Amino acid sequence: MAVVAAIPPPFFSPYLDDQLSKLAAKQIPWEGYQRAKLLSQEECTLLRSLEKLPINQRSSVFATQGPQYAKLYIDLLRKLQRVDTVQAVLVSISNMLADQSTIAYFHDLSKTDAQDPYQPIVKCLTMDTDEEFVHLESLRILALLIATDDKDFPPELVSTFLSSVSSILNGPRLQPRDVAAQVLNAVLGKKQFRTAVWKEGECISGLVKWLKQNPQPQQQYSAISCIWQLSFEQAAADGLDKKYDIVALFIDIAKNAVKEKVIRVVVATFRNLLTISPAANLPSMFVVRLAPFVDSLLERKWSDEDVVEDLNWLKDELKTRLDGLTTYDEYTSELESGHLVWSPAHESDDFWRLNTSRLINENNGRSVRRLVEILKTSRDPLVLAVAANDVGKFVKYGGDKAKSLLTELQGKTRVMELMTNENPDVRYQSLIAVQQLMSQSWLS
Repeated sequence: MAVVAAIPPPFFSPYLDDQLSKLAAKQIPWEGYQRAKLLSQEECTLLRSLEKLPINQRSSVFATQGPQYAKLYIDLLRKLQRVDTVQAVLVSISNMLADQSTIAYFHDLSKTDAQDPYQPIVKCLTMDTDEEFVHLESLRILALLIATDDKDFPPELVSTFLSSVSSILNGPRLQPRDVAAQVLNAVLGKKQFRTAVWKEGECISGLVKWLKQNPQPQQQYSAISCIWQLSFEQAAADGLDKKYDIVALFIDIAKNAVKEKVIRVVVATFRNLLTISPAANLPSMFVVRLAPFVDSLLERKWSDEDVVEDLNWLKDELKTRLDGLTTYDEYTSELESGHLVWSPAHESDDFWRLNTSRLINENNGRSVRRLVEILKTSRDPLVLAVAANDVGKFVKYGGDKAKSLLTELQGKTRVMELMTNENPDVRYQSLIAVQQLMSQSWLS
């Protein structure tokens, strides 16, 4: 599956379409704007003549006068301030763009003004109004125009566009979030927006928060597709799991998914992450046991050959990379992932007796530093309990060197803080660790 810029699929939003239909039936007193000299006689005539025709009969008009109407609508958005008239213009643009042959007329406006057609539409996103149609329909129009434009979107307008999308994605209401996710999906076909969205961050946070709320399959698919497209970028492939725990989240979604297309885009994302940034993503894939899950998926029947191809690739790649891992490798991979569970190494005295010196000396104590980082940053009671256990084992078999390193990294202070944690397992494991830190009788 490759990212390509193309005409996006039609937006599926009965909620927004219903508002559009109701607004299309309203009459706007254009003659009053003409008297106020906000419209010329010619512009008023163009508007009225088109209103007399049913929507399905307007194509012939656009075939001969399309450039005039595109310019008229964008000029109106530039000049008008009233919410009802802005709504009417947005409805007219949407109805015109329903005929895909008219898209080029809007793009051609940039030959006269480099910020057209975008700046006047983006201005609608900043209107101080509680009427959400203006914001949502502006985003829908922008998504179509951006996705079909050979040129980059004006860079100075990107932050306003993404701010509007992210505020909706992080908002409480389902229908607007659904529209925002589809908008994001449409523009992420362009590298300019993949780079900008990764840097901005709030859009991704909104998508992840939404996915954790277990939305409907179509909404899952829209949100995951956004992250799949982002995963083609090196920076995103490097950081998605570290910042958002994408691997664990996606495997949970795939295990419970009822639609094949949801699993398809999850698997495609895993393939991207493992291809583009294996070092950053393999540890989490190991911890969540992706390889056995891939094997179980391959036992199913799939209607889409892409799923089978991606699953077979993942199976072979994971086998190649995971074969030969020692218990020590497994432990350090788990640390790198940040997803600590009660795997055998944590409770094995033999493991700690054999490997504590290696943990201290290898890569300047990198694994110990990672363990302390997890203690300081994680909010998961299971992770904190396992990490506190590891501190106790590390000190028990590491002697003064282990104690000094933990003190230097402020791990001792953090474990003492966790003795008052609300979770009983975290308190218990932290107590055992502190007892080891305070003990003067070191085992070797």
